[in-house]
Amino acid sequence: MPVVTGRFAEARLYLRYCATLLHPGRILPTFADPAPYTGNLDHFQEEDLTLLIEEGRRQLDRQAADLDRIRNRAGALAAVSLALTSAAVAKSTDVLTRHWTLVAAWAISCALAVLAVAGAAAVLAGRAVFGRMDTRLAAQGPRPTRKYLAAGYIEQVSTGEETVRTFLTVFRDAVTLTVTSALIFLIVLACTLHSTTRIDRTEPTCPTSTTCSQPARPK
Repeated sequence: MPVVTGRFAEARLYLRYCATLLHPGRILPTFADPAPYTGNLDHFQEEDLTLLIEEGRRQLDRQAADLDRIRNRAGALAAVSLALTSAAVAKSTDVLTRHWTLVAAWAISCALAVLAVAGAAAVLAGRAVFGRMDTRLAAQGPRPTRKYLAAGYIEQVSTGEETVRTFLTVFRDAVTLTVTSALIFLIVLACTLHSTTRIDRTEPTCPTSTTCSQPARPK
């Protein structure tokens, strides 16, 4: 799997996830390579190998369940972020006539909301990489089979752990972007309403015009 490291790795990885919406099917990057297993199973008894296989199966099932929960939450987040984006765009007619600082804050709010939608959508539609055991390959593998399966599960579980950790980080970043965008938009909305109220109060009232009739001349 591709790996993103270095400065601003989390921000760059988030943008990579958003960009994959334009290229579906690509393998998504993670923060680190799966940790290899360097141990030796020669001293393990048959009961120990059986226990390792069972725990490996449980861990793989848990990883799949964790990703399903993250994606369910990402679906709700995408709906909220999309509604926030729609509300901000609907307010554009009123905001664009204000001071440039208010326009800049509104533009930042819109950009963050769009990024949040893209990140949540990437979590929903992104290709998740999990380890798995192929029964056909296991049957063709070396003997003893129990030892081969135990070693395979030990190698495969680390792949899923990195995938779940990365997807959870992207989802957390999308939540942060949504909350930040909502707070900025609320400030913009409050400033807009305040300025509108102040203009209404300071607008001068026009006196009612009346037409006076000329006094009648004495005869």
